[in-house]
Amino acid sequence: MMGGTVIVWCLATARGSCPEATMTIPRWTPSSDITRREAFLLKRLQRTLKLYKFLREQRLELFDAAFQDELATMYRDTEEGKQAVPPAQLAMAILLQAYTGTSDAEAIENATVDPRWRMVLGTLSPEEEEPPFSQGTLQRFRQRMIAHDMDRRLLERTVELAMKTRGFDYKKLPKDVRLAVDSRPLTGAGKVEDTFNLLGHAARKLLKCAAAIAELEPGEVAEAIDAPALVASSTKRGLDIDWKDPEQKASAIRKLIAQIDRLEAWVRQQLGDAAESPPLSERRVST
Repeated sequence: MMGGTVIVWCLATARGSCPEATMTIPRWTPSSDITRREAFLLKRLQRTLKLYKFLREQRLELFDAAFQDELATMYRDTEEGKQAVPPAQLAMAILLQAYTGTSDAEAIENATVDPRWRMVLGTLSPEEEEPPFSQGTLQRFRQRMIAHDMDRRLLERTVELAMKTRGFDYKKLPKDVRLAVDSRPLTGAGKVEDTFNLLGHAARKLLKCAAAIAELEPGEVAEAIDAPALVASSTKRGLDIDWKDPEQKASAIRKLIAQIDRLEAWVRQQLGDAAESPPLSERRVST
């Protein structure tokens, strides 16, 4: 069983004589030993995409027993405790998804075939070839984290550990990771649309509203603040990067966030009090 799952079934359940069958929340217990394959990958991650290295080296401390207990409390107020995937492993996937700016569908693909993801998730062995969890499981877990404010708790712990170990530039985490971790505006849409387009749609609504109030065209505002992705026919096309290049893809989300930040700064500077009142206040983009 994955992650040391302990199952306690009542044998009489099938006969209908047992009122309840229970299953403990599985714990994630990846190995602390670094294999030869992992050592090779970690060496290649010393200069770029460092969060992979940081998370692999610090995963046991990040998801220690106490924090896994906290994650388990998300299931105690419902009957949905029969979770086959350890919550800690899913939380780690959420961090990776945020860092790489991938959709839920892409996250499942990466968790299956990308050796960096598999290394961090503890599934790099040749025997584990199937996806470690489904797209629906990942989405439901994100919604559960949001409902219990555990998304913020995960971010806080990651930042604290990054500061403590100096294994990663923690100043990058609030923007890069919060995008998908603190994803309240994205809840429920991850299955059909990825993070880039969701943010792009929200930012375009803000842009159009702000431009109308300022009696300008959206294109004029976008040009003034150097935010071409916000008026492009496709957010991804507007970012103008090589999507086959892993490093460019990883940096694309930061590029989009920078354009959104410039838009919000323009709104505050140019529209003053109107920025804090409807309809603009209802269209602010959370990053």
